[in-house]
Amino acid sequence: MTTSGATRTSFSGWRWFSRPVRWVRDGGAGVAALLYPAECARCGAATRWGVVVCGACVDRLPRVEDPVCRQCGEALANPSLDLCPRCGTRVRGFDRAISLGPYDDGWRELLHAFKFAREKAVGRWFARELGSRLVAEGERVDVVTHVPMTRSEERARGFNPSRFLARATARRLGLPARRLLAKVRVTMPQRALSARERETNLRDAFRGVRSGRGVVLLVDDLLTTGATADECARTLKEAGFDRVVVLTVAHT
Repeated sequence: MTTSGATRTSFSGWRWFSRPVRWVRDGGAGVAALLYPAECARCGAATRWGVVVCGACVDRLPRVEDPVCRQCGEALANPSLDLCPRCGTRVRGFDRAISLGPYDDGWRELLHAFKFAREKAVGRWFARELGSRLVAEGERVDVVTHVPMTRSEERARGFNPSRFLARATARRLGLPARRLLAKVRVTMPQRALSARERETNLRDAFRGVRSGRGVVLLVDDLLTTGATADECARTLKEAGFDRVVVLTVAHT
């Protein structure tokens, strides 16, 4: 992995595929495949045009396996428990969190490619996997939303990865994607803070911009301590929503 956050694979080919080029849609895909051969976004192996992650890498990605905390999805060392120590000792804002896998190995590399190298094709692949996982878990939701950024934070990043994932996942599920939250102040990066500091760092950082009822699917790229998801979920429930399910690519 490079120090810039990108994986060791070159993504120049995928930058071409992720752009909405009209002539490709009109029949130029074969020419594009010759000029810019597709590569796996993780290992760099040649793939069929349109395949983002090769089958071998998909098979090697670590998945969530039981036993896990029934609320946040963290792996449990003791199968007789149903809650992890964190969820068992506090009142969570969200009702359940679901992830594709642990923030390790391939998931980390792919997330860095999406977030830092802005590989939108990887983000669309994530959306497909997220939609399938939600359906497999049997969760029924009414509306999809995302964890917001302030304008200055989004300008610094270049885009909001959570919003991209939420919109793409909503399309996969055939559900509406709505902006339900706004971030009203800049906060410190969560990764640099302790668990207690993370909670105070986010206090009153979000506000609801739309009220409603039903179940909200809150999409984000990564779940760490869950402090961000907690604060967003509490804000959504204050706006009238009944239940909040968090869906992320990975968890730490």
